[in-house]
Amino acid sequence: MIDLISERAGGQVIEWNDEFFAPAERLILSASPIANDEYTDRGKWMDGWETRRRREPGHDWCVIKIGIPGRIERVVVDTSHFTGNYAPHFSLEATGAAAPDAAGWSELIPKSALEGDSVAEFEVSDPHRVELVRLNIFPDGGVARLRVAGEPLPAMELVCPGSEVDLASAMIGGSAIAASDTHYSQPSNLLRPVPSAGMWDGWETKRRRDDGHDWVVVRLGLPGTVRSLIVDTTHFKGNAPGWVSVDVSGDGEVWDRVAEMVPVAADSVNRVDVAEGASGSYVRLSIHPDGGLARLRVMGVPDQEPAGAKRLSYLNALFDAAAHGFFATACSSAIWVSEMTKGRPYSEMGSVLDRADQIFDGLSESDWLEAFAGHPRIGEPGGGIAAHEQAGAVGSEEELAAVNSEYETKYGFTYIVYATGKTGEEMLSMARERLGNTREDELANAAIEQRKITSTRLLRMLCQEPVG
Repeated sequence: MIDLISERAGGQVIEWNDEFFAPAERLILSASPIANDEYTDRGKWMDGWETRRRREPGHDWCVIKIGIPGRIERVVVDTSHFTGNYAPHFSLEATGAAAPDAAGWSELIPKSALEGDSVAEFEVSDPHRVELVRLNIFPDGGVARLRVAGEPLPAMELVCPGSEVDLASAMIGGSAIAASDTHYSQPSNLLRPVPSAGMWDGWETKRRRDDGHDWVVVRLGLPGTVRSLIVDTTHFKGNAPGWVSVDVSGDGEVWDRVAEMVPVAADSVNRVDVAEGASGSYVRLSIHPDGGLARLRVMGVPDQEPAGAKRLSYLNALFDAAAHGFFATACSSAIWVSEMTKGRPYSEMGSVLDRADQIFDGLSESDWLEAFAGHPRIGEPGGGIAAHEQAGAVGSEEELAAVNSEYETKYGFTYIVYATGKTGEEMLSMARERLGNTREDELANAAIEQRKITSTRLLRMLCQEPVG
């Protein structure tokens, strides 16, 4: 597990109600808290967050944006060096929302006692994906550090990218699992999502006095096709490697050499292209003969099947409000969305589609009409997924507008057709043919089309190719 909220993971303290004696941003500093005898014009200097003495009801709080969103499994509350001024109690809340004003907070750790000048550890068993945490202290006082450790769970745009992503990033669960040497610093620093702050914030080996070389093995967060590596030697001036070579593996045992002895410049960002079609789950970067690196990025495209599995894990870990929004993208029936949200966790891709069909089987006419109403009319301007589906309607908008009007006048609901892959002329022809149906028959036809639309949307959102 890694500290998801550390400054070195990209964490940020974004809101607080009070920081009179010491700033809340110190809560997420990577360095251990220190003590000294300094005083400021507001009192004793403390390495942590400290609020004033509260003289009214209530409690103090601060909100932290997680640098690497994911599932939280362990929380550490450190009150080192806070003796007569520590917070006697705390609680921790979390949300999957990206902004506090949209947050629906859930309690991860209830109000719990703390001791001064100590480190308290709490296990958390919550399956949800978290983007913000709120630390509450009762009633006031100080906390030196807050550590929130867990499993990274990437955002949808990283799991289902439209272009290359960093397959090794800690943001998507990449990890440095082995290295030849960790004398000066740990190779896990290489995968941090923020720029390196200095030589200490990278990976550096001792000087070699033999004919060998050093190396690090990275397990990719998302297996995929590797296109290039970004080998960043920023801050390493007289101690950068001279060359690098790259191997890729599917199982971490059998390796294919994809780049051989590529020279790299000191204190710079170097791009290393690899052999075409290099695909796998592990990358081994060898540095020749030794030295230091600030960051490593493995740029590529995730495999569809593993990415889909990761996407399903993401869906299951969303808080209910976020999962509700996910399903509402696929269908506008409130009952259908609610039941799909309640059906989590889903064990496999097929179970999502099976559940969707089961709920559709039980919808009333009013539920279907609500689903139909969520679609823009065929040929009308729209955004997002609907615009992609109706791409074939371009050039037929005027004729489609006329047939839409006639259809709605006759049946009382929007003309629904599975538009993916169809031309405007095909959709016009189908509409004119369906205008001869009874309302009962047309309600059934629209329901069939709605099912196909929803199924395709779910498959696309889960990184799977649409079928049928």
